[in-house]
Amino acid sequence: MYREYKYFFRSMKFRGLFRSPKRFLVSIMRFVGVILFLIYIVVPLAIRFSATVQRHLIFLPFLRYPYDIDLTKPADLGIEGAVSLRIPTESKMELGAWYIPPKTLASKKFEDFPLDSGHPVFVYLHGNSGSRANGHRIELYKLLQELDYHIITFDYRGYADSSPVPITEDTVVTDSHNVIRFVEEKKGGPSLFIWGHSLGTGVGSRVAAEMCQASRCPKGLILESPFNNLRDEIRFHPFTYIYRYMPFFEYFFLDGMPSGGMSFTSDTHIADIMSPVMILHAEDDAVVPFHLGKKVKYLVLVL
Repeated sequence: MYREYKYFFRSMKFRGLFRSPKRFLVSIMRFVGVILFLIYIVVPLAIRFSATVQRHLIFLPFLRYPYDIDLTKPADLGIEGAVSLRIPTESKMELGAWYIPPKTLASKKFEDFPLDSGHPVFVYLHGNSGSRANGHRIELYKLLQELDYHIITFDYRGYADSSPVPITEDTVVTDSHNVIRFVEEKKGGPSLFIWGHSLGTGVGSRVAAEMCQASRCPKGLILESPFNNLRDEIRFHPFTYIYRYMPFFEYFFLDGMPSGGMSFTSDTHIADIMSPVMILHAEDDAVVPFHLGKKVKYLVLVL
């Protein structure tokens, strides 16, 4: 047995390291040095100067669970009467979406989406990860359905089964406008509400503001786990904890985001929203800190 271990360590070139503590310590220090170099030099530089890296840190469509779900069959997920649809955009792309009818209409057969039934319509704007099929989102759809509302939920371009193209703030806002126009063309009289969650609150705030500027205010805006702007959200995000006390933190992690096409400044858009705004936020939210939601609430109350 001793001979077997002896040859193993010799073959793995570990023998010299264990005989020489100094060499072993130097190897460990080199390894730690490489890790620190990557964390504190490479990562900040990549975030500051690469728009692609910025996009992949803000938009996380690859974080999907379960990954192999069939998005064309929402009814299989326990959503009664739900149907899959494709919503075209002005740039000749398509957005994967679901239509979920109110509880009182869920068992009925219909040729077109009965958005003119008189029930309120909710357009749901999800956060930065996963897809419209994430478990917590499905639970919300079921709750809204039980309350007898129409729901339209979709994935931005670059997410799930929507057209696979690069994502920016402008693209997710444009996609949301396209979905809302799709609803407006079919809904007739019922009220239109926008529900945004997490990053979707930044999208929803800008969309609602632009709608109000065009004299098309939604009936209401619901912001679930909102933040006041992307700059502050990055500053207080758990990912940046090890960086935020470094010199030049703002230069490397915050100043480059607008040039990459991302700012999500809900605190500036709120002033243009004439619709009622409801804010929902958990005090123990670890990703979007509660105090950022309070900043949005303060702006809503003041304006």
